[in-house]
Amino acid sequence: MAQTEKKGGLLRKSSASKKPLKEKVVLMYDEIFTTEDPSKCNPRFWEELFLMKVNLEYLEGKLEALDGEELMKIKDNINCLFQHCIQALGEDHPIRVVNALQV
Repeated sequence: MAQTEKKGGLLRKSSASKKPLKEKVVLMYDEIFTTEDPSKCNPRFWEELFLMKVNLEYLEGKLEALDGEELMKIKDNINCLFQHCIQALGEDHPIRVVNALQV
């Protein structure tokens, strides 16, 4: 039976014929790091994001890998992320509050 390994946001099957699968939260982080508004295709994007366990290692790695020019291109999405973190802190849902604090 194939074993699953979790590292850096990847869920990887030990079988060489399988493509690595990414965690849903990692896929959502990747949407934030594009120039498009991540809530454009999914109006519940931010609500769903804060219900998922934070993958801080992946998020920090993505931020550290950006240079100044790349950061400016996604500035609006980064600002949106922090705005929604602040909003989530005021919610009654404890999971959202804890995840918003971790981001």
